[in-house]
Amino acid sequence: MERLMTMHSPMLNRLFSRHMIGLISLVLMSLMANVAWADTANSKTTEVSNRDYVLGAGDFVRISVYGSADLLTEARISAAGTITFPLLGEVTIGGLSPKLSESKLAELLEKGGYVKKAQVNLVVLQYQSQFVSVLGDVYKPGKVALDRPSKLSDVLAMAGGATPNGSDIVTLIRTQAGKTTKKDYDLRDLIAKADATHNPQVLGDDIVYVNAREVSVLGQVNRPGKYSVTSGVRTVLDFLSQAGGVASNGADSIIVMTKRNGQLEKIELDVDQLYRAGELANNFELSNGDSIYVPRVPVFYIYGEVQRPGAFRLERNMNVAQALSTGGGLSIRGTERGIKIKRNIKGELKTLDAKAGDVLQANDIVFVGESLF
Repeated sequence: MERLMTMHSPMLNRLFSRHMIGLISLVLMSLMANVAWADTANSKTTEVSNRDYVLGAGDFVRISVYGSADLLTEARISAAGTITFPLLGEVTIGGLSPKLSESKLAELLEKGGYVKKAQVNLVVLQYQSQFVSVLGDVYKPGKVALDRPSKLSDVLAMAGGATPNGSDIVTLIRTQAGKTTKKDYDLRDLIAKADATHNPQVLGDDIVYVNAREVSVLGQVNRPGKYSVTSGVRTVLDFLSQAGGVASNGADSIIVMTKRNGQLEKIELDVDQLYRAGELANNFELSNGDSIYVPRVPVFYIYGEVQRPGAFRLERNMNVAQALSTGGGLSIRGTERGIKIKRNIKGELKTLDAKAGDVLQANDIVFVGESLF
């Protein structure tokens, strides 16, 4: 048996090689068939989309009639929406889809007695009639040709998408019957909710504008100015960081002006709580046109028998005893008895008797008297 196997091994090798070659060929044929099927499916999908395209002035079309080679026509649709077709003369196809145009031409050829059961095929060679202007913070601003029914997301993709400075807010401007409308769409809603309400179909001559997200950071910050969303800058703390943080003379509380549900709201936030306590609920996202204002730190004044009279930063919950310490303490002739506070109450400056534990308010004036002994 061993001898027999040895004698026939070349034959067995040849048979095995042929079997493997056949198997590999079968696999390759299967892969090629799948690729061809996918290409055909994609081609059919594109063709179906293009069949819904609305023809207009400037589009260049090729029209053929089965069995009538002499009727082959290539023409550009005129400003009036017409083409000149053999035997038929001037035919209006502007405003129709390729499918409806084919039906119209076939009907005219049959009614005229030129072709029986006409089979017409129209192919758009150049799309020139419908454009959408995509402007603002996109990578490729300009006009985008519509070669099929397109959604807002489609034209944004054709324009390269929003730049890092671009906002999530996209404005669609449309003029119909002499009336211009503007409507804002939020790209995050488009992705999160994924419905037609947030991803409308665009029409020829529409203007799509990608807004810049600009937030003003003003007041007592190290770099006041306008800041755009870059590298994920979205929240109150993000924009404060972009502005270099609160300056040394900035207050602990900041004022945020933001638009919510179409209404402008004024919100006061405690920076100390945001940073130290991590109250992230108040670290909300800002929109284009919002602003942050950091007021000057509140101060108090101390004079009389203290070592360093003057104006000082009013710390949170600072009392009279702490104010005396900030002023360098009592002078040799100073006394803690009979300390007075001058305070503005409803527009009137009043003098109040003060104790060491009394909490000061902004712009209080602390007077330390002289000891009688």
